[in-house]
Amino acid sequence: MEFLVKQKIVEKIKRFTEIERKIYELTGEKGHKEMSKTLKVAPNTVSKIWKKLENESLLIKEGIKYRKVI
Repeated sequence: MEFLVKQKIVEKIKRFTEIERKIYELTGEKGHKEMSKTLKVAPNTVSKIWKKLENESLLIKEGIKYRKVI
């Protein structure tokens, strides 16, 4: 079952922009501000992409932080 879920996630991620993929990859490793500095994007951009990834069922919001589904 987990294999099928990972496969679906990979398919969804392939459709995303490079920045969206990088933000997904760094989620859980770096915080909001650190991620925006590393990727040289506005903090608001990170927030918007996190929300988009949450709507795609790739991230789960826990309080003010996000984590990957798997």
